[in-house]
Parts: sequence; structure tokens; C-alpha cells
Amino acid sequence: MTRRIDATGFGDLKIIQDPDAFCYGVDAVLLAGFAADILSCGGKVPGRLMDIGTGNGIIPLILAHKTEIPELFGIDFQEHNIRLAGETAALNGLDGRMQFIHEDVAELLDGSEGEEDGPGGLCLKGTFDAVTSNPPYTKRQGGAVSLASAKALARHETTADLAMFLELAARLLREKGDLFLVHRPQRLVDLLTFGRQHRLEAKDLQLVSGHPGEKPNIVLVHMVKGGGAELHVLPQISVREADGQYTADLLRIYEREGGV
Repeated sequence: MTRRIDATGFGDLKIIQDPDAFCYGVDAVLLAGFAADILSCGGKVPGRLMDIGTGNGIIPLILAHKTEIPELFGIDFQEHNIRLAGETAALNGLDGRMQFIHEDVAELLDGSEGEEDGPGGLCLKGTFDAVTSNPPYTKRQGGAVSLASAKALARHETTADLAMFLELAARLLREKGDLFLVHRPQRLVDLLTFGRQHRLEAKDLQLVSGHPGEKPNIVLVHMVKGGGAELHVLPQISVREADGQYTADLLRIYEREGGV
């Protein structure tokens, strides 16, 4: 096991990562920025937010910088990730505000997430104002899954698929709670269908491409539990300019509008 301490680009926040296991990508940064923007526009400061499939905790970490959310949680089924996330919280003096739980989505759906003696001694069901998630992108195939590395486990649906991530989000959220997801555009119909099955109504959608003029390869979706049927499609953005530099949209997320 190797580890390194990286600057995140968000204030002085640093993150502990294991390059042999899981390192976050731009998808997580986009999701955190998307969630922070929509919550800010709605004048919302959730009291409690859960990140499902948190990896090394990057999304709660960025949201700790961008928002005033007092309680930020993350769940992941890889114990190594949870350990690093907890160490990152302590490194940044955020261990009183951030908490990470080693738990599997599938086991939570079958278990006692609604009980006082749930994971970490927490009552989870219906207690969160907001949920974020960057689920694995590669769809689970039939039969047993055998993946050798932590990186492969983070990228593939294993014990839980996309439908189960959405079902857990719906269980965790309070009525009118907000769900923010990042995924691939080819799974958009699944996202909207599974969401509606659990009373999660899509309210905002944004497509993201690698460069201007390219086909989108990322989709950001905001859903509301028990929300009305009205979808707003936001302008498409890109990550990098043709010369490889971050676009103005990415610089804004990183709070460097002047390009510094």
C-alpha cells in the first residue's frame, strides 16, 4: 500500500490518496460544484449530507469548503478507502464535521439503516437533507464478479447496481430532500427511470464534454424526493479548452475565475 498527500485546489484542503487503489477524478469535482451551486441558488444549507460510494471522501471534502453543511457523511464498501477518508478529515481539522462509514449499499438495503443501532450507531433512514453519489460507471454483467484491484472495484458495479444506489438514496433522504448524481449519458434513461420508481424526480440536468464541440461523456443530475415533474436542462459545459487548459466553467468551480 502506498499513499501520498495531494493538494485539492480548494483552499488549503489536502487529501490522502493511494495511487494503487483509488484517486479521484474531475467527475467528483464537477459533482461537488454542481451540488454546491444548486443548493446555493435554492438558498438551502442542508443539515446532513450523505455521499454514497464516497471513495476517499473527496466529495464531502470539497463540499466542506464550498458550503456550510454542518454534518457530512460518506459510505463506501472498501475499508481502505474509508480509513484514508477518515485520515483526510483529521488532517484538515474536519473530523468533527465529517464521518465515514464502512458499509455496503446492498447490505444497507437489507439491514437496519432505519434503526438507532445502524452503521456507526446512526439512525440513517429519512434523516438526510441531501445525498450525493458518483456510482460505478461500468454496468454489472450476469454472474459472479471477479475483480482483482481496488481500482477495478471502484469502477464496476459489484454487489450493488445503479438501481440499488438510487433506492438507498431515496431511503436516506427526507421528503423534499435533494439528490445529486454524476454518471455517463448512456445511462441517463436508467437514472431517470430508477429515480422515478423511488419518487426521486429529476429537476436539473447538465451534460459535460471533455472539450468544446465534443460529444458529452458526463451527465450531472439533480433529483428531489417527492418533487414535481419539471426538468430544467442547463447549458452544456466542457472541462478543457482545445489547448488543454481548464475552461472558464472549471476555473469557476475551482474558484479561480481570473485563471490564476
